[in-house]
Amino acid sequence: MSDPNLETARPAKATNASVAIRTALVSIAGLAVLLAPRPVGVTPEAWRLLAIFTATVVGLIAKPAPVGAMVLCGVTAAAVTGALTPAQALAGYADPTVWMVFCAFQIAGGMVKTGLGRRLALIFIRAIGRTSLGLAYSLVVTDVLLGTVIPSVSARGGGILFPIAKSLAETFGSTPGPTARRLGAFLLPTVYHCDVIVCAMFLTGQASNPSIASFARDATGIDLTYATWATAAVVPGLVA
Repeated sequence: MSDPNLETARPAKATNASVAIRTALVSIAGLAVLLAPRPVGVTPEAWRLLAIFTATVVGLIAKPAPVGAMVLCGVTAAAVTGALTPAQALAGYADPTVWMVFCAFQIAGGMVKTGLGRRLALIFIRAIGRTSLGLAYSLVVTDVLLGTVIPSVSARGGGILFPIAKSLAETFGSTPGPTARRLGAFLLPTVYHCDVIVCAMFLTGQASNPSIASFARDATGIDLTYATWATAAVVPGLVA
């Protein structure tokens, strides 16, 4: 007979070994860049920063630790090794846009976990979802509302809207294949294309929008606040 305690310990050992391997990959990636010949004209600080950036990217892919922990390790390493001054390493955290997006991501997580986004969609489906076009509009209106606070296409579209759209299509006997054109071939592409439009309607429409706002502020001095962005984009977005 096998020892149940031994059977219980095996997954933990396997997990620890996996974490050790992924951690080693991160270290190897950083050391490989650091030990490589430094190009002429590149300062030692810049080369160390490249090594830290490479290790951080590998860490985000391999995930020996949560994403937030990996980023914090990268910021700390940049400051400790002198690749950046502490003020430079922490400068991004002084940007109010970063904190706005952080808060929006927390709200997004809450809406997905509590099912609030799904309930909003079902309310609109009950109100105007009596036809195929009504179902599409109900999901699009939900997407627009969620786009005001959820800065993640995957959380908004993949986590909330697409499962509902798929369930609606299957309810009407529409699945990939011969029956796709009953509803799914219309509903799912419609939701996808409208989600792309919603990405451009709000500063929180997608994760890259705050970067665009930062580039605009640095290059032109124009401060694209949440209200400014929405005022400029909401009308063309709704028309589209």
